[in-house]
Amino acid sequence: MPIPAIDDADIDTLLEEVNATSVNEALSLDEARRAAIREHRHVHACPGAGKTTLIGLKLVLLARKWRYRHCGLCVLTHTNVAKDEILKRVRTDAAATSLISYPHFIGTIQDFVQTFLALPACRSKGYPIRHIDDSTTAAYMRRRLAPSTRTYLDNKNASTSRLRLEWAQDQLSVNVPGAPGTLTASYQNMIVVKNQTLENGYFFFSEMYAFARELISTNPSVIDALRQRFPLVLIDETQDTLRFQDELINHLFGDAAGCTLQKVGDPDQAIFDGMSGEPPNETFNAAIDLAPIPDSGRFTANIADKFCGLSTRRIALTGSRPTAANSPSCTFILYSNDTIGSVLDQFGAIVAGLPEADRKVVKAIGGRAEGEALSIQSYWQAFDRNQANKIGNADKFCECVRSAVELKEGPVHTHYQHLRQGLVELLRLGGKTAIGRSGAAVPITLANVRRYFDVSGKMPHINALMADLMLRSVLTADEWAGITQRLCDIFDVDSGNAAIAEYLAYADHAPELLDEVVLPGNVYLSPGGHPHRGFHYPRRQRGNPRRYPRPRNQVRDSL
Repeated sequence: MPIPAIDDADIDTLLEEVNATSVNEALSLDEARRAAIREHRHVHACPGAGKTTLIGLKLVLLARKWRYRHCGLCVLTHTNVAKDEILKRVRTDAAATSLISYPHFIGTIQDFVQTFLALPACRSKGYPIRHIDDSTTAAYMRRRLAPSTRTYLDNKNASTSRLRLEWAQDQLSVNVPGAPGTLTASYQNMIVVKNQTLENGYFFFSEMYAFARELISTNPSVIDALRQRFPLVLIDETQDTLRFQDELINHLFGDAAGCTLQKVGDPDQAIFDGMSGEPPNETFNAAIDLAPIPDSGRFTANIADKFCGLSTRRIALTGSRPTAANSPSCTFILYSNDTIGSVLDQFGAIVAGLPEADRKVVKAIGGRAEGEALSIQSYWQAFDRNQANKIGNADKFCECVRSAVELKEGPVHTHYQHLRQGLVELLRLGGKTAIGRSGAAVPITLANVRRYFDVSGKMPHINALMADLMLRSVLTADEWAGITQRLCDIFDVDSGNAAIAEYLAYADHAPELLDEVVLPGNVYLSPGGHPHRGFHYPRRQRGNPRRYPRPRNQVRDSL
């Protein structure tokens, strides 16, 4: 199926429209950027290349010429943040708003795999879909293991996070951590618990790819159907796709007649390479045939000259950002194991020399990863991770409430979000649905639950209930009976339903303490007297990892 052609005249017309309504500096595109819009080669876009703007312009131009009723564009991103940016761009053009609905698809790679492959495969096996989340699923299984099995895993330095389905040697199998013999009690216990977990609808993110692989292996016609549905597939932030994600995308759309695949990203910014033991992709990050966009609007020429030598791809980086008067110099801090403790002091001295307007927001950020990777504590030994509100995942709504009542430390919004997740689960068990963008009924999620509440007209009652729960000092069994009745009345769910009754049963303890949320108590005082908050990246969750902003004047652990 031919993809509508875009030429320079189309680009010029769109630029005139954009600049006529913009209050910012007029947008112009050099030949490298125009080629990325006209053609469908894989693109290496340097930092500050305006990649999201380019993708938005290309989608607008394609949408204006798209005439197929049952075939659409497929735009895949690595994060929800990037997806939302693209959706924001296409909503600015009347014709491009058609890309938000059928037959088009704009979403994360995880969304795509689940929507078109994994969830249909799970339902065909009779598995319900309750949670797709790594930490929730691992904790769910660990609580159900026999004490002797937990001891065995601890002794082996193994975790239930590796007790998962995998697609290997063209078949779906269970990876059992700790390598116990198949006849041992620990092995048998883990297999039983894994089957219970699947039957109760708990899955790891990576298992969605395993189910997808099994589906297309047993039903190859699914691939043909996807290629016919999406003749053009555009991948954003490709540098952050892991190898199993990249391999699946290539298997579905790469080198296919009648289907075009374009990848866009920057291998120099591959921040997830090797995290959690997962190998990075090779077809993009190590590829040699990428069309470069080397000019950055983020860097001045002076900074670009210094950064150029750090590019793993040796891209000929240039900077088009004007140099401001009295702007601070570009600084690299080099250190050894003996001097790592002085890095933040040096950083503080640099910050102290900046103009006041440039040091309103200054952050030092340390990454967290497995193995020998550095964290913020490597630079600042006094940083205390124990000053954290560690809230685990709950099997019952009462446990969500107890985490808010009993674990008083930490930001209020952390407890609030935990309660909201519990309400979402209750609505799901009650069979409630929300109305999606296409007008069809969709499952309740954290993203759409507020809209569901607004439409139902029960928001005042829900707010009152949430405030009551969060302000309680104790929670007794008698009190809980009244709370559950209020919940069922507000949400119109059947308390006689077995699954709902189990979920709303009284719990006499809070959930296990698992996930860290750094409190604002860690403050580093540099010799010049400038305080800096201590931040760290949370452990990444593979499905939709959050992309954290990189403010100016920050130290990261990859110095």
